Amino acid sequence: MRLLYRGFGLGTVAETLIPKQSGNFEHLFHHDGLIKHDGSAAYGKSARNAVLLHELHQKGYPTAGISTSPHRHRALFYALGGGAHREGTIITIDRDKLVEFNVVEHPVAATVTNPSIPEDEEVILVSKFGGALPLAIVIAEERVYA
Repeated sequence: MRLLYRGFGLGTVAETLIPKQSGNFEHLFHHDGLIKHDGSAAYGKSARNAVLLHELHQKGYPTAGISTSPHRHRALFYALGGGAHREGTIITIDRDKLVEFNVVEHPVAATVTNPSIPEDEEVILVSKFGGALPLAIVIAEERVYA
């Protein structure tokens, strides 16, 4: 079984599977200084640009994607807010169920020249329908403590 993890503090599992923005997973960058010209961005609207925007500077720009990591210890870091919180939650996602439930994977390192947090090995998940990810891809929920 191939697994991904997502760590979060307050809220429910269903809430953490709702992206900040619904609709198509694509973005058009403008010449406004937001990004470096390092070859990561593409001309026009694209999923490639949405991946770059999603993880850019860890600023939380709104996209139709949900961040995950193949590393449980990275999900633990996010669940505990980098040490700011005493408890949180980690969900485990079965990658083998993604195709069945119309979820597309976007590995950040395959797209972005210089990922903001390379150790996350972030994989952005996107519903083909542009909304929340289905609960059926989640196979475990674990409460974690500092």
